[in-house]
Amino acid sequence: MKNDFEKQTRALVKSFTFAFRGVRFCIKNERNMRIHLAAAVIVTAFSHVYQLERNQYAILFLAMGAVIAFEAVNTALEALVNLASPAYHNLARIAKDVAAGAVLVAAIAATVVGICLFGDWNRLLSTAEQILYTPLLLAGFLLLAGAGLWFVFHGNTLFRD
Repeated sequence: MKNDFEKQTRALVKSFTFAFRGVRFCIKNERNMRIHLAAAVIVTAFSHVYQLERNQYAILFLAMGAVIAFEAVNTALEALVNLASPAYHNLARIAKDVAAGAVLVAAIAATVVGICLFGDWNRLLSTAEQILYTPLLLAGFLLLAGAGLWFVFHGNTLFRD
């Protein structure tokens, strides 16, 4: 019984290891994945100041998670297409374009979710003013923006092969 439990535990740990390796690959090799992650961190920070409610956070995280998941699937599909068709083929191009289109649709849907969640213009302006006129918040957001830009353009250097 114990041996079976140990095998199952090892298999579970291995599956998580493979999944994290896939996420690591996407972050290291896909600038768009780094853009989505940086945007998600900044939007999450802003949402704390804006004071979303619990159910609104659920919707926000589902939308951001969908974009990130679609980007990962797009990366996997591109790798598979490149393996199957190393030379140019119109069907390979279509597969890649459709997968990229799925990411675009998810990103547009997430943007619409963001507009719905943050669409109270008075509250949005009040939150922006709160950030601009609170030195610690302003410094935090400037630091996040700078770190986000660095991550987008140089985040691939965080990982060694």
